Amino acid sequence: MEDKRILDRVKFEDYLSVYFDVRPASFFTMVAELPNARELGAKIDLECKDDLALIMSTRDIQLRGELIIELRKKIDELFKKYVLESDVFKAHEYWAKKLGLRMEMDKVRPSICEVYLFKDKNVGKRLKNLFYIRREIRRAIYQMQNISLPPSLLAYPEELSSKFVSELGSILGYPECCVKRYAEERASGIYVEGRISEQIKNLRMAGDKPNVFSFFSSNFIPHDPKCEKAAELGIKLYEALRKHIPGAHQKYYVILEENVSTAENFPEVIKSYRQFAESRLRDLLMHT
Repeated sequence: MEDKRILDRVKFEDYLSVYFDVRPASFFTMVAELPNARELGAKIDLECKDDLALIMSTRDIQLRGELIIELRKKIDELFKKYVLESDVFKAHEYWAKKLGLRMEMDKVRPSICEVYLFKDKNVGKRLKNLFYIRREIRRAIYQMQNISLPPSLLAYPEELSSKFVSELGSILGYPECCVKRYAEERASGIYVEGRISEQIKNLRMAGDKPNVFSFFSSNFIPHDPKCEKAAELGIKLYEALRKHIPGAHQKYYVILEENVSTAENFPEVIKSYRQFAESRLRDLLMHT
């Protein structure tokens, strides 16, 4: 609990939720969920700014495509150098081993990697198969011409597949009711983040409130802000922490409240993130 190289949120939601058998598997994202994410991102940005400027100024489509491929390779190497070889990532490897957890990673974007934690090796087999399915879905989508998808789904087209979403939800131990609604809404183009935000706001307007335990993980969106099945998982982890690690349950409760707040303000949070990403891109281009 004293190791600052791992965020408290990741300790509770990912490592300890699996360690205490609350869920069969969990995942966190690198570099976003590392304590030095901004520092690592800035290092990669700095070494790629000239490459990005060249791509933006190149009008020849074929040459532009070749430059993009080269930039992706460069980002991959920089990710290995600054992230996978860092003391912070070594802390993750150490604690996973110390807690008897297995680790599988999947590179979902050149500088974005999902890290899955689990105990049962059969879960690892299911994850590897899911990673393969994700690659096949992306390959099929990218080969399609004149495709019109919002940026988030163009970056993660696998979320349009109910089969993919359902299998991932099963692996992560999410309640079936929540996985079913999420899969149906994503496939039909419903803005899931907007839906949960509106549900929470409507509850408050009616003088009610969401169940904080239903928001047991920041990577999870319940089908309803008072979902009892989801709350059971949050309560189970809360009680395990209270029993085994003095004071940890109180820290976890604060994180649960933060998860509710984020869900309630999802549209604003996403808008702010997009503005930050666009600002980073402008800064890179202006300083080249």
